[in-house]
Amino acid sequence: MYLKLALRNIRRCVKDYTIYFVTLLFGVAVFYAFNSIGSQQVLFDLHANASSRMFDLTQQFLNMFSGVIAVVLAFLILYANQFLIRRRKKEFGTYLILGMNALHVSRMVLYETMLVGSVSLVIGLGVGVLLSQALSFFTALLFQVTMTQYQFIFSVDGCLTTLVCFAIIYAIVALLNATTINRYKLINLLHADEKNERTHMRNPIVCFIVFLASIGILAFAYIRLNENGLVMLDDPKFYQATIAMLLGSLLFFWSLSGFVIALITRAKHIYLKGIRPFTVRQIASRVNTAFASLWIVCVLLFFSITVFSVGMGMVDLFVNNTLQANPYSATLTSAVWYGPDGSVASSSDDITLRRQEMQEYAPERLAQAESYDWDMAACLREGDPELWDKTVAATAQVSFYEVPNVSYGTLIDQMEKKNPNLNLDLSEINSVRDTLVSVISQSDFNATRNLQGEDAIQINPGSCAIVNNLELSDPLAKAFLETEISLDVAGETYVLEGPLYPTQLEDNMMKASTLVFVLPDDAIDALRAEDLIPWEQRLNIMYADNGLTEEENDTALGNIIASVQPIDMGGFEKGTAGANDKWASLLWPVTRLLTANELLIQANGLRLMITYLALYIGLIFLVSTAAILAIQQLSQISDATKRYRTLYKLGCDKRVINRSVLAQILIYFLLPLGLALCHSACAVSVLSDSLFDAFGVSPLTPILMTLALVLVVYGGYLLITYLTARSIVKGGLTTKSS
Repeated sequence: MYLKLALRNIRRCVKDYTIYFVTLLFGVAVFYAFNSIGSQQVLFDLHANASSRMFDLTQQFLNMFSGVIAVVLAFLILYANQFLIRRRKKEFGTYLILGMNALHVSRMVLYETMLVGSVSLVIGLGVGVLLSQALSFFTALLFQVTMTQYQFIFSVDGCLTTLVCFAIIYAIVALLNATTINRYKLINLLHADEKNERTHMRNPIVCFIVFLASIGILAFAYIRLNENGLVMLDDPKFYQATIAMLLGSLLFFWSLSGFVIALITRAKHIYLKGIRPFTVRQIASRVNTAFASLWIVCVLLFFSITVFSVGMGMVDLFVNNTLQANPYSATLTSAVWYGPDGSVASSSDDITLRRQEMQEYAPERLAQAESYDWDMAACLREGDPELWDKTVAATAQVSFYEVPNVSYGTLIDQMEKKNPNLNLDLSEINSVRDTLVSVISQSDFNATRNLQGEDAIQINPGSCAIVNNLELSDPLAKAFLETEISLDVAGETYVLEGPLYPTQLEDNMMKASTLVFVLPDDAIDALRAEDLIPWEQRLNIMYADNGLTEEENDTALGNIIASVQPIDMGGFEKGTAGANDKWASLLWPVTRLLTANELLIQANGLRLMITYLALYIGLIFLVSTAAILAIQQLSQISDATKRYRTLYKLGCDKRVINRSVLAQILIYFLLPLGLALCHSACAVSVLSDSLFDAFGVSPLTPILMTLALVLVVYGGYLLITYLTARSIVKGGLTTKSS
């Protein structure tokens, strides 16, 4: 009997269950889809390369966040369920009058919870499976691969995880429902719809003062955030901005209703039209009593929007320029001078003494380098000539030297002396001032350009050129060119001449050729004559057209390195093994190997991880905030049905009442969204100035993607809320008054 009654109640209250059911379905679908990412890699034949590791890493991060997401969804489902219980208080009272006890009512509600939960699980899993298939194609797009043998994938692990999590949530819901119903008193249940919420209207003058204070506090937060740049999160300015943003937002919502209602009521020509007094009072009452929840929703919306937009921006920052940043098949780096203490930075104040110190601390490395005249390719080829000739088609070595006693700060001072009115902001690259100027030879630079298919350059006598493709240091490089600074090297002066060369000098995750000066070969020879050794060398390689895959050529190159410096050499002066390397890492000839294939795989994996995390977190928090607002609105409109019925009896048209309901819902949804968008705009703008612009990344695309997501999810909940609220009001208008 109770099961049949539960089925009848669900059919009768199907409109009331809309928000609850949509929230359950969406939660199940998204939870399953993102927890089944790891199963998709079978579609792409990725087990043989590093992409498989990126899938596993992405799945680990998603699983880690899934615990937090499960808690958020549990809170949301419990919150939505309470709305349904509150709506049906009088119904429960009627059941008790008819002879059912609290245990019977609890059993009936338990059946309803199990039925709705089971249906939502089944349909949600179905939608989740379809969503996971769509994510498979999206993953293929991210990895830039084609699914030649598509197959339907069902993740058993993802399904079990979803079933366990939601079964626990439903069990908690059922337990709380039973506890809640047992606590209700019959008299309160029967008269639940007759209780009116008391509304305390705040002093408008106090509200106006607090409103102005909130605007001032938020302005202070924005200024502090702009000064911090959102780069150093341990900076006191960041903490000040965060606290000011939270406090200012809370005071904003606390003061809004009293301040705005005072303004509107004084505008008689606007206020005294139709049922606007009723609508305004309803909105003010809701904002007045629910300012804390509006504040929480605003903060969560800000977090959701910012995480998604910044996440998509980070994808552009770290990933989209990867192809341009990897013009070669591979780059071998020799970090010739780490210093005797093993630090990356040079330990010697006098860089002319580095050769003597290397002779003392790493004599074998110095002897080997000088025996090959610092030619990395010659040394490596001798290790396995046959494999080298089969694998390598062309090479170009770039040797980097530092100019004694000449720092970038010296050049900046010279530039500012020549042009005091330059007004160049160098705050973001102040650390470059103490760094010695890095130079390379014209022949090395031309060999590198030739490897990329670019024309060789010719430097005029007494001149030098500059290489830079990092947006962060681009203004300084252009200012150097504009003021025609000069560089003193080995007793000779070289004047900088244009153009600015954006040539990438190595394979890397991003464009990273930063303020490198190109000198005539005789200038570099003069430095070497002073016993100056390179501080770093890079050997850029192009693979031969040998019919092998990029990964197979990467393996062959690793074997060539291992033939010269086997893994068991050991010791810092001889080398230390990398995590996955089969060769020892030496000061010379090879400290590090980066291949374009590996970097592209890592970039695609990073894109996959950031995109899915941003989508996962952004979607769940966006749905949570929208659902909370929807439930609040439906609950409040349900409580106000008698007021709408009174308006209707007084002759108010249904369309006018519906417009009033729409206005209330729109304002209630848009208030926290509007302030959250202001906060997010500030955060994204600051990051754009301090990070995105510095690397030439436009935040426009991430912003448009975020707005589209908000429009679909948040707007969808707004529409469902209005349609459900209109149905509740319509039912209330046709109900006979008791």
